[in-house]
Order: sequence, then structure tokens, then C-alpha cells
Amino acid sequence: MARPDLIVAVLIASGAAIGIARLLRIRRDTRALLLAALMLASAALLYLTLVPPRLPVAGETLVVATAQAPRTIPVASGERLVALPEAPAIVGAERVPDLATALRRYRQVARIRIVGRGLTARDRGDDAGVPVAFRPMPAPAGLTMLDPPGDTAAGGVFTLAGETQGVSGGSVELLDPAGRRIDQRRIGADGRFTMGGTARAPGLALFTLRLRDAGKAIVAETPVPLRTRARRPVRVLLVGAPAPETKYLRRWAEDSGIDLVSRLDAGGGVQLGSAPVGMDAASLRRFDAMIVDDRALDRLGGARSGITSAVAGGMGLIIRMTGPATAAARREWQGMGIAVAGGDETGPVALPALAGDAEALASRRGPGSADVAADINTIDDPAPELGRWTVRAGPDIVPAVRDDNGAMLAGWRQRGQGRVALWTVADSFALVLGGQAERYYQWWSDTLSAVVRPDPDFRPDLPALPRAGERIAICGLTGSPRVTTADGADVALAIDPAAGGRGCAAYWPAAAGVHVVVQPSKAGPRTFPFSVLNASAMATARMRETGDATARWAERQRAEGRTARQDRRGPAWPWFLAWLLVSAALWVGERRWRRTG
Repeated sequence: MARPDLIVAVLIASGAAIGIARLLRIRRDTRALLLAALMLASAALLYLTLVPPRLPVAGETLVVATAQAPRTIPVASGERLVALPEAPAIVGAERVPDLATALRRYRQVARIRIVGRGLTARDRGDDAGVPVAFRPMPAPAGLTMLDPPGDTAAGGVFTLAGETQGVSGGSVELLDPAGRRIDQRRIGADGRFTMGGTARAPGLALFTLRLRDAGKAIVAETPVPLRTRARRPVRVLLVGAPAPETKYLRRWAEDSGIDLVSRLDAGGGVQLGSAPVGMDAASLRRFDAMIVDDRALDRLGGARSGITSAVAGGMGLIIRMTGPATAAARREWQGMGIAVAGGDETGPVALPALAGDAEALASRRGPGSADVAADINTIDDPAPELGRWTVRAGPDIVPAVRDDNGAMLAGWRQRGQGRVALWTVADSFALVLGGQAERYYQWWSDTLSAVVRPDPDFRPDLPALPRAGERIAICGLTGSPRVTTADGADVALAIDPAAGGRGCAAYWPAAAGVHVVVQPSKAGPRTFPFSVLNASAMATARMRETGDATARWAERQRAEGRTARQDRRGPAWPWFLAWLLVSAALWVGERRWRRTG
């Protein structure tokens, strides 16, 4: 596409050439040559009027004070100091509501220098158009990242992970809502940790993450919200043969409140367990998941197509390895929806410690019962030896259970509306015999939870750790939703049309506490409570997040600012006045020239 200034130049030059040609065709003398020169000058000045030359920008530097900026900021000649709302009182600074207002107010700004913690999300949404200088302040010692636990079924084990700074050699403790310590971890040189506990009663609860330094002094305490779901009856079909593993799977299902239907082939056409179940998609539609061992799956033959159809419709499938994987077995699994390599050799399973210490283990287990021996499965008991079939999974397989070295023990893959998982632990029931039934239960619960048919309950999508005073997006909404705030007020939500089918609306929680999303439906309002933390929660993590995000934004401005506003068009009015004078002289001279001719 042709440049506009080039088109203007061609048009003006063409007009000037035609005018000069007419003059010289009438008469060629000294006056004609002078008029031709004036015509060339007029054409050049007209071009400069329409397309003024670019001039280097020598504007001022905008110094922007943000949170935790020093009270006195040195300002050199050619610099202007402004303070954003989150900045403290700054000597000589002009208060502005946001960065965009300052840039509109002072259009001569050629550079920006940011002082303090950095820009909030409010000011990072748009490009500044000029180079930006920013040096992040070091974050204080504390919690710099937290990956909170997801929704957990009652009785299940939840996990959380995080990262700290400046507390190497210290420890992190997890306290339940009653203030009892349920887990503890030492903090290594990398500052990372992973810990967890057991979810008890359904509902929302606030746990506490306590961070201590190497001297046992408390550095920070951070609230950790946990949502515990009431267990809904999960209907599972168990297919295989009578064996110790199926025995303990049935015990796990009974203790976990799972509605288990068994179809165990004892050989010779003898079926043990519940009433016969068809393997067609219609019969399997009433099950949320199916657990089948590899040998039973091979014997099903053509019935595998019905299982595949049921998985595509939403049912979960767990294939349990009982021996080395053959090439034929791997092809069968691939047809069911999960492709792996290897699996014909075994490797050891690395078991992590049950808990940080005996106190944490006792808190995690709860009160227990009188018929359990007091000396079984203590923190000092040796871990049972387990093996796993060493399959090689592709990047499309998501691990559901890992051992302490990160090896995948169970992994799943999406297939239509359902999921297919592969269980690789050989004789995992040895955990129960070795006094670690809870680990056995947890592994199978994690695997089942990963593939089970999705829960139809109302579950909008929103940030895991919302804070008071910060805007959040709530998605998965329809109709006319609202939020009931912590003090009982109703706030209507406006769904953003630009979000399309995601159904997202913005919400600004004003105070900490439990807020409830209310979604109207034909069957009545559907609710979803969620916790909002105090505005001061996770201050260290927020400082680091703000600094890192501002540094990335500033780097982008530096890259784009090299060409965005390094120079600009000069004023057009001087060229217009010159063109007007030359054009007037040309008009007068041409009239006199024609009269004398």
C-alpha cells in the first residue's frame, strides 16, 4: 500500500510541472523563469504544510511514584513528578488518579521512570507509547507464591504448594481452623514446599499457613481457603477377577461411601459379585466410572466398543495393570483412548513420609477408633516396598498420582466427554498390609476423582484467592446472576457480551468474608459461596507479582517505544504562512507578466 506522504508529493509535483509547462509554452524569458521558480517554491511549501518534517522529541521525563516509594524523590531538570493513588505522601508530587490521566495531561512526555513497587493492573492495561524505566524493589522475606488446594471431597486429602523468599532453613506449618498443626515442612534452599491435610466437614473453611524463619520466629501467617464438597453417591463398576487387589478395592469403596457394583470372573463361566451388567453404552450410562484390569479388558473383546462409547459420553475408565504390557495390550489401550509405550519392566516406587512428625500425623488422621492398635502405622514404621510398571507416557497424559521422585503411578487422558486413566502400580494392596491403608485409599481416590463423571453442581470459574478491593472475573454465568456480599447485600452482575459463551462478569468485593454467587434457574436459585481474603493478605506475594508484572510491561514499552514516539511531526503553521506569501507573490507576478505580454 502506497504511503500517503508519497501520494501527496506526486500530486503536488504533477501540478507544479503542468503549471511550469504552461508558463514556458507561452513565453520564455527571465520573468517566466522567475515565475517558474516561485511555482516550484510554492509546491515545496505546500508539501511541507501538508506533511511537516519530523522533529526529534526532546520532551520531559515523567517520574511516577507508586506504592512504598520514598517520601522524597530527587527530580532533575526536565522531569515531572506525579504520584498514583497507592503511593504515600510524596514531597512536591502532583496526585493523579491513574497513569493514563498523567499522560493525557502532559503530552510532551518522552520517557517514564517508575519509582516504588510498580504499577497495579489498573495502569498496565494500555501501552504508554514511550520508553519506561523501572527497577523492581526486592520483596521482603515471606510467602511469594501460593498454589491453594482445589475443591476436595469430605474425607479426602488436599494438597497445597508455595514458594518463599528469605527464610531458607525455616519451616512452614499448616494449621486447621481450630489452630491445630496438621502438617509441617522444612524450607530448603529453593524456598519451595508442598504440604496438605484431610478435609473434614463439607463447606468452606479457612486454614492458616504459618511461616517461620530459621530461629523459629513467625514471619507471616496467611489464610488458606478450602472448599470441602459433600460426597455424592458415586456409582463405580469393578470388572476383573477375584484377587487381593479387588478385595481391598471393594473395602476402599465401602469405606469411602462409593456405590460399587462388581463383576468378577472366577473362571468356568462363574461370575461373582453383583447382578450381571451389560457392557453396552446404554447399560454403562448409569455408572460414573469403571475400574477394569488389563486381562479382563482383553477378554471383553467386542464389548470394548460399548465401553469406548460410554467413555465418550462422560463415564470415567481406569485400566489397572496386573502384569507387563504387551504390544497387543498397548494397541487395545490406544483404542480405548490412552497411548503409552513400554510397561514391560518394573521399577521401584518411592514413598514419601506420611507426615512431618507424629503430631502432624495424628492431627491428619483424626481421633481414630478404639479397635485400631495404637502401635500400627506410626511415623517410624518402615515403608512397604512397591513396584510399578514403567510405562512412558506422552505429554497429553496428565499424572493423577506420582511417587516421591515424580514418577507417574497413574495418569489420565481426555476422551470425548470422559477420561481414561492407566494405573501402573503392581500389587498396591501391599500398602494396606504394610499399615498404610490411608495412602492406598488416597491414591485410588485421587485416580477416581480425576476421571469420574463430572459433578452437575453449579460451579462458576473465579480466582482461587480473591482479595477485598480487587476486581475479579466470575465466569460460567447465565441470565441475571448476582452476588450476596459478606454483609448480606445483593450486587447484580452484568455479563460482558465480549466474553461470548464463557459468560463472565466483573465483581469488586469490598470486604473480606464469605460471598455467595447466586445463579437463577428454572429449578430455583443455585448458589456458590466463596471466600474473600483481607486486602492485606499475601502482601509479599502481591509485591513480587506487581514488580514482576511491571518489569515485563516496562520491557515491552522499551521495545515498542524505540519507534513509537522518538520523533514527531513538527508544526505546520510556519510552512503554511510561507506558502501563503509565496503563492501571493506568484499570483501578483503572473498577472503583471500576462499584462505586459
